[in-house]
Amino acid sequence: MIKAIIFDCFGVVVNDTMPAAYASLGGDFEKDKSAINAAIDAANKGLIPRSTGPIAELLGVSEETWISAIAAGREKNESLLEYILELRKTYKVGMLSNIGKGGFERLFEDGFLEQYFDAAIESSALGFAKPEPEAYETVADQLGVRLDECVFTDDRQVYIDGATAVGMKAILFKDTEQFKADLQEFLR
Repeated sequence: MIKAIIFDCFGVVVNDTMPAAYASLGGDFEKDKSAINAAIDAANKGLIPRSTGPIAELLGVSEETWISAIAAGREKNESLLEYILELRKTYKVGMLSNIGKGGFERLFEDGFLEQYFDAAIESSALGFAKPEPEAYETVADQLGVRLDECVFTDDRQVYIDGATAVGMKAILFKDTEQFKADLQEFLR
């Protein structure tokens, strides 16, 4: 029986502005992807404070310029957030995000996470990041449920694969309506 629904942050709850922001500053996201991913991975695991410095260096811009570029156009998925409030009436709801230290504080206003989620996990605080099993295990533990009682959603297949490898049900997120339809199949 499903007892918890767990959401990724970027590309699910909040749109992912990074590729467009990188291009807007003259960068070639695909060409620099391995260096970008290395910086993001280090920040996600708490090895460096933020990925913004190394990525700004790749672009040859100030860290402030890069931060402004990725913040521009960032929007919350309001229709999904409304649905999350409905889900919270029946299920535990969590967020598991690969994000640098203090990322949630910078991204969300005070009280936001508590309004929508029973547990919100920043990978950098753990020292583990999706798709490492410990990331999924931690969010399930914090929600007080077993792994096989969870449905996890993310917009990246590698993180979906990590969730199913530990026994979670998983949905590749494309848009809110598709997610809702796919989730209803698990909840029947």
